[in-house]
Amino acid sequence: MTNSLATRSLNHTCRIITALSIANTPLVVAGDIRGSVSAQATYFFSEAETAAEWQANGSLSADIELYQQIADNVSLTIRPFVRIDHQNEDRTHADVREFIITTNGDSWEFGGGLGQVFWGVTESRNPVDVINQIDNLESVDGSDKLGQLMLTFKWFNDYGDFELFALPHFRERSYIGSDGRPFPGFSINRNATQFESTDGNKHVDAAIRWSRSFDSWDLGLHYFSGTARDPALIPVSATELAPRYQQMQQTGVDALGIYGDLNVKAELIHRRGDEITDHAEAVTGLEYTMVGALSPLQENELLPEQWCTGESRNPITGLLCNDRLDIGLVLEYLWDERGEDASQPFQNDMLAGLRLAFNDERSSDALIGIIRDLDHGSTTFSLEASTRLFESFRLSTELRAFSGTSDDPFLRSLADEDFLRFELSYFF
Repeated sequence: MTNSLATRSLNHTCRIITALSIANTPLVVAGDIRGSVSAQATYFFSEAETAAEWQANGSLSADIELYQQIADNVSLTIRPFVRIDHQNEDRTHADVREFIITTNGDSWEFGGGLGQVFWGVTESRNPVDVINQIDNLESVDGSDKLGQLMLTFKWFNDYGDFELFALPHFRERSYIGSDGRPFPGFSINRNATQFESTDGNKHVDAAIRWSRSFDSWDLGLHYFSGTARDPALIPVSATELAPRYQQMQQTGVDALGIYGDLNVKAELIHRRGDEITDHAEAVTGLEYTMVGALSPLQENELLPEQWCTGESRNPITGLLCNDRLDIGLVLEYLWDERGEDASQPFQNDMLAGLRLAFNDERSSDALIGIIRDLDHGSTTFSLEASTRLFESFRLSTELRAFSGTSDDPFLRSLADEDFLRFELSYFF
């Protein structure tokens, strides 16, 4: 639930607003409110082998952003999130994704509060993305993040963009309990959480990043020192594990090269620490986009004219007759120098993916991906698709399937966790 950290941020923000008012600084009363409310339905194709005695589940969520211009060059952003889950009480949770005041000048920007930062260019995994803790209750791919208390300073000049971060409070990772799905195969005792630092979750982490564009390339370099967001899991009993958050130093680079319809992507990091084996991790890949991939069918009259008329169109002919369809081919390699001793599953894997942008009036899109473990033979299949309904609704679909996981120590517990999810969102 929303914790005292958010309350302290709120109190601090109120003191700033009051100070501005006393100083006779004109405040802009009107603000912008936008966001979405969503209904989600999930179906698991197999019965669970855990305490979760259900296959179907429903939940409701709200993700709202409030933006207020407090004064000239001073703004406040508040973004609360809440989910109510029918079957899994652990997944019923709330968080303040952002509660941050930002001020800026011609070549600089300063912010303080709860914020979100994303670094990365690759599709399958982003090892360079180390600022925010992931929201493990929301997604299996780590794309959703918890708010992070931070002070940020950005400086923009001809030599690139410089960003400094002070992160004074650490957020622990949340885990799905034994009555939730998909279940990772082990129970986490968060009451037994350990920290390498004697400061615990009050250790002040720090990061610096430099980024710049060079002709066809966008390059970013960073250094992070502090508490690792992904904990080691330590056995505390025959059936339970406890998170241990280690101290680490991470140096990394992310690069994106754009050559016409071809994108070249790379993320590389090096991590070290007293309790962490010095090692490197990398994700590299290519994405080639075929713009208007099916337009030759119409240009050469290879399709019968009646196929593309409104009276006879169906989903198949509608796809073939879409001369605005862009098809992206994605190929990535995921590597971890530690090999079999890696603390994450993608130590020697390949991703092959297909991105579809229909460029229609409903802004429909789809992403299909297959990740193959080259050591253990396990395969993860994913499908994400969405389309707009009416003016303000959007329907999203997610499919996850796992096969050949019996020899994979990370994925074997997901053998019966294939699921299909639909989400209908109203945007305002």
